[in-house]
Amino acid sequence: MIVDRPRGTRDFPPQVVHERNHAKKRLESLFRRYNYREVVFPTLEHSALFKVKSGEEIGEHMYVFKDKGGREVCLRPEATASVARMFVDSLREKKKPVKVYYYGPMYRYERPQRGRYREFWQMGVELMGADCCGADSEVIALACESMKCLGLDYSLDVGHIGVLRGYMNALGLTDSTQDDIIFYLDTGKEDRVVKAGGDEVISELVTFKGEASVLDKAEKLLKGHDKALESLRELSAICELLDGFKLDYNVDLGLGRGLEYYTGMVFEMRVSGLGAENQVCGGGRYDKLIELFGGPPTPAVGFAFGFDRLMEALREADVSFPQRNVDVLVAPVNEKIWPAAFKLASMLREEYIVEIDLLGRKLGKTLEWGADINSKYALIVGPADYANNEVTLRDMSSGEQVKVEINKLKDELVNRLG
Repeated sequence: MIVDRPRGTRDFPPQVVHERNHAKKRLESLFRRYNYREVVFPTLEHSALFKVKSGEEIGEHMYVFKDKGGREVCLRPEATASVARMFVDSLREKKKPVKVYYYGPMYRYERPQRGRYREFWQMGVELMGADCCGADSEVIALACESMKCLGLDYSLDVGHIGVLRGYMNALGLTDSTQDDIIFYLDTGKEDRVVKAGGDEVISELVTFKGEASVLDKAEKLLKGHDKALESLRELSAICELLDGFKLDYNVDLGLGRGLEYYTGMVFEMRVSGLGAENQVCGGGRYDKLIELFGGPPTPAVGFAFGFDRLMEALREADVSFPQRNVDVLVAPVNEKIWPAAFKLASMLREEYIVEIDLLGRKLGKTLEWGADINSKYALIVGPADYANNEVTLRDMSSGEQVKVEINKLKDELVNRLG
């Protein structure tokens, strides 16, 4: 019986895993330097966690089912709601701010295409307990430095959902209508915005994009709308801090983000070469989500990288990954010498990547295989040499062979491999 993997999922062979782990470790190292600490949370969550405030786009594409106890559960479609729940469960008493990062698979039932899968990986950070513009700017700066450390060029768009929300509140629009408008913005359906909101100013406001100077134009348009202006001033303060970081960015007051829990600053990062699915990072401020899940009022801000798109961008940019090949291939000349060969392999594995022939090949075939796996050296173990406390060390590049006493083997390899 042939069983295929489910549509929209992927297998990752060793080389791909090596590349993904390399990128992940670089980001982890950077996150830790900003004092973020790793958390892990369940793949399986109660579906209500995401239905409350994650938005229409996610709600329609969740993997939802009932467990044997009749409880409605789901495979997590995103991470922020899980981190917020975790904060309420076990992190609320920690000193603030609480700074965490995560990495793992998420699940959404979408039409598979390039850069969009049903099982996909996210890597991100959440900063909980700080409501200042400094926290917003640090999170954006960390996202930008992450792209830099991976060697990727990007564009950065920054907005503030509170500007639009403040104006729509003044119009008396319901939360549901506001969520619809933001959904239309996020999904490229700007033509529906005026119809939903019934106001031309909304349509004009969301077109303000460009340098920070567009904030002056928006201020004139929003004169008399105090809440919207307050959010606009917050965005202006964030932009000043981003200027201090010497970051290039565009202001976009039409930036929606598809998640309904955002309350303040929002941002997105895009790369070239990925077609329509070119957004690799998105985030923002969500000051009411933790309270919604039963926790104390707690401001929070964060972002997530679409890790699969990051990897696609690295391949498009032809970014090279360091390779760690086999250091030593242990080549027993026959099966009778296997006990000695295994003993030597075990000793060398304390320091090096070591392979050993397990198929009982002839020596010539073993050395051919060693070349195929890019082994740097071969350690030929024969009965006569071993009886004399010796082995033969072969340089796989030059073909040079030398006899080495076993008690001096480690020193010889240190001289050659470091």
